[in-house]
Amino acid sequence: MSATDTRQAVPATSADALLEALDEAERHDSEGCMVLRAVRDASGAISDFEWLWANPAATRALGQGADTLRGRRLKDLSPDAGLGGRLEVLRQVVETGRPAADNFPEGDAWLLGTAVPLRDGVLLRVRDVTSALRVEEGLRDTLDWVRDVLESTPEAFFTVDAEWRITYVNRQAAEITGRTQEQVFRRVLWQACPELVGTLFERELRRVAAEGSSTIFEVRTSPERWHEVHAWCSGQNVSVFSRDITGKKRAEAERDALLTREHSGRLEAEALVRERTEELVAARERLVQSEKLAMAGQLAEGVGHEINNPLSYVSGNLQFALEQLEQLLHVKEGQPCPLTEALDALREAREGAERIRVIVRDLQMFARADEPHLSPVDVHAALEFGLAMAMPHLRYRAEVVRCYAQVPTVMAHEARLGQVFLHLLVNAAQAIPEGDFNRHRVTLSTRMEGEWVVVEVADTGHGMTPEVADRAFEPFFTTRGVGEGSGLGLSTSLGMVRSMRGELSVTSTPAAGTTFRVRLPVTKALPDAVSKGASVDVPARKRVLVVDDEPQLASLLRRLLGRHHEVVVTHSGREALALLEQDADFDRVFCDLMMADVTGMDLHAELSARGPELLSRFVFMTGGAFTERARAFLQSVPLPRIEKPFDPGMLRALVEGAPPRARAVEPLARVARRG
Repeated sequence: MSATDTRQAVPATSADALLEALDEAERHDSEGCMVLRAVRDASGAISDFEWLWANPAATRALGQGADTLRGRRLKDLSPDAGLGGRLEVLRQVVETGRPAADNFPEGDAWLLGTAVPLRDGVLLRVRDVTSALRVEEGLRDTLDWVRDVLESTPEAFFTVDAEWRITYVNRQAAEITGRTQEQVFRRVLWQACPELVGTLFERELRRVAAEGSSTIFEVRTSPERWHEVHAWCSGQNVSVFSRDITGKKRAEAERDALLTREHSGRLEAEALVRERTEELVAARERLVQSEKLAMAGQLAEGVGHEINNPLSYVSGNLQFALEQLEQLLHVKEGQPCPLTEALDALREAREGAERIRVIVRDLQMFARADEPHLSPVDVHAALEFGLAMAMPHLRYRAEVVRCYAQVPTVMAHEARLGQVFLHLLVNAAQAIPEGDFNRHRVTLSTRMEGEWVVVEVADTGHGMTPEVADRAFEPFFTTRGVGEGSGLGLSTSLGMVRSMRGELSVTSTPAAGTTFRVRLPVTKALPDAVSKGASVDVPARKRVLVVDDEPQLASLLRRLLGRHHEVVVTHSGREALALLEQDADFDRVFCDLMMADVTGMDLHAELSARGPELLSRFVFMTGGAFTERARAFLQSVPLPRIEKPFDPGMLRALVEGAPPRARAVEPLARVARRG
C-alpha cells in the first residue's frame, strides 16, 4: 500500500478478478464503461483519479486509443474541459458514497456520465447524448419561433384544453378582453372571461369541442368592433384564431344602406347578374385557352413524331452526301473543283435541317411539360431551351456569356427544368434596363460540387436588397407594379426544383446584380452506349438488323453502315419476327419504337418470352413518344435509345460498341422447339 493511500485497498487478486469480469461483460457494450481509482495526496485528500480499466466504447467516446487510458490521470487527459473538469463531481461520489450523473462535453460530442462509488474509486458509465440534446435544443428553438410568430401576428390567438383551461394566449387576444396575459393564463375560459357565457362564442366553441370539428363565425366584441373567429379541435384541445374585420363590416353596412336608398333589391340583383355573367365569360375563355394549350401540346408531340421520321433521312443523307463529296474533293485537292459550291449548299441545307430538329425538340419538350417522371437530363440542353425562349427579352438588354463545364446528366424533369431556366432568364432580363447593351451581361455557368451539378444564372442588373432577397421566393411577393407581375414565378420555380430533389437559392447586391443558383443531383446510373458515344475494340465487320416502316430511313441506315458492316433491312415488326425465327445471329438491332402493325414495344414483349438474350443487342429509335404506352415503355425498359434525327457518328459508335458474342445466337424457331 502506498503512503498516499489512506483507505484500505481492494486486494490485488480481487481487483484483477473484478476488472476481468468487467472486461468480459462490457467489451461489446455500446455504452462506455470505465473504472477510476482515487489518487490521494499526503493529507489523504483526493487530488486526482487514475484509470484502471475502460472498455472500447469508453476509449472511443473520449477520443483515445484502445490501450492509452490505463494508468493515465484525469488532469493529464483534460485539465479544464471534458471529463477532466468533473474531478469535483467524482470526488463527491467517493466521499459521500452516492451516485451522481451529469452531462459534459468531450470534443464535438456531449456525453452523459453516471458515476457509481466503489471502494476508493468510481465505476463511470458514459453515453453519447449529442443527438438528444440537439433535438431538445431544436425543439426549444421551434417553440420559441412559434411563440414569436404568434406574438407578432396582428390577430388574436388562444388555446384551451379539455377542461376549458387556457393553455396559451397571445398579447392581442388578452387585449381584446381588457386583461393581461398573466390574468387569464391557466384559468378556465368562462371564469376568466364571464362576458362570453351564453353568447354565440360559447355555443360555437362547445359545439366544436363536442363534435371534434371546426367552424368560422363572426362576433361583435364591442359596439364598434367585429371579429371573424376560426375555431378548430385538435385532439382534446380547441384552438381559436380571431381576425379584426371591423373595416369589412363597416363597408358592408355602407353598401347595405346605399342599396336600401336606391331600391337595394333590384340593384343588388342586377349587379349579381353582371358579376356572374362576367365570371362565366371569363371561365369560358379560360376553358377555351386550356383546350387550345392541350391541343397544341398533342399537336406538337404528334407533329414532332411525323416530322422527325423524314427529317432523319433528310439529315442523314445530307451528312452522307457531304462525307462522300468531301472525300472526292480531297482526292482533287489543289485543283479547281466545281464540287466546292455544291458542298457549301449541302452544308447550308444541313444547318437548316438542324434548326428544324431543334424547333421540333422544343415543341416536344413543351408538350411533355406535365409529365411527372424524372429522367437523366442534360442541363446544358435545358439551359439552351430556356435561352432560346427568353432571347426576345434579352436580345437588346445584355450580352449572354456561357461558361459551361463538363458535367454529367442530372435526375430531373426536362420540360420543367427548361421552364425554371426560362423564368430565371426572363427575371434577369427584367432586372436590366434597356438601352445599355454594352455594359450589361447575363452569365450562364455550370460546375460540379460533389454529387451535385450547380447551374448559375447571373446578371448585372439593379440587384436586390437583403430584405427583398429574403422574400424573393414567397408566393405573391413582387416588387413590380400592380398588374405587372403575380409574384408566383420564383415560388413556382422553387417548387419545381424541389420536386426534382434539388435546391434553388439567390444571392444579390443592390446596384451590382443577382445570381440564382440551381443545385441538382447527378444521375446515379452509368451512361449507356448512346451517352458514351465512344467505340470499343471489336471485330471490324458486324451484322446489323434494321427494323423500320419508313423505307427511306431504312435505306439511310443501310447507306451509312453498309460500307463496313452487313446490314439487313426489314420494314415491319412482323417481318422482323419472321426473320429472327430463321436467323437471329445479329450484333446490333436498330428497331423503330412506333410502327403500324407490330410496334417495337410488341417486338420487345415477344422477344422477352422467346429470346431474351437477343434484347441486349437492341437499340430503339424514336421520333417522339407521344402515347402513354410509349412513354411508360421508355421509362421502364433500360435499353439504349436514340432520338430521330440522329448523328451518323452515333450510329457507327453503337454498332462498333455492340456487346461481343461468345457464340452465335440461335433462331427463335429452334429455341421454341427446344423449349
